[in-house]
Amino acid sequence: MLRILLFLCVLTVFACGNDDDPIIPNEEEIITDLVYVLTPADSGSMVTMTFSDPDGDGAQEAQITVSDSLMANTTYSGVLALTNASDPANPENITAEILDEDEEHQFFFVPGGGLNATLAYGDQDSDGNPVGIITEVQTGSASDGTLRIILRHEPDKSSGATISDPTGAGGETDIEVTFPVTITN
Repeated sequence: MLRILLFLCVLTVFACGNDDDPIIPNEEEIITDLVYVLTPADSGSMVTMTFSDPDGDGAQEAQITVSDSLMANTTYSGVLALTNASDPANPENITAEILDEDEEHQFFFVPGGGLNATLAYGDQDSDGNPVGIITEVQTGSASDGTLRIILRHEPDKSSGATISDPTGAGGETDIEVTFPVTITN
């Protein structure tokens, strides 16, 4: 009798399998690296803003760098690239995933601390709403400040949130990075 009960218990455990496991259709992305490249429309140097945090919430501090100052009164084309390099032998292109799920993602670019710059979206999802992988940055006069880049997963794109004000967008923040930025004459 004990053998029969043991057999039924084992059979029940294996028969259940993974059918009861929850299915998570769109898990949040792990993003260890963010690179924002700004190319001036006319002449001048390309500016690269880089965030890298290979161990995520681990002991190592994230590295944030900006290659150069932006030029005053200049239009830049901006392009974002995101990577999950938590496994250096097999880095994952998160930008491609975001483009595949473009209706579920939106970037916001928030100038702060007196930075004299305005931004505009340069791309759209399949529903005609902004994404933010491609942007245009228009600098004004010389200034110092910050540029905060935020990626939201499943935002409400009809909320009225703008590129520089994510208020009301909701969703979950996949990554948020603040870069120190200088605009020079």
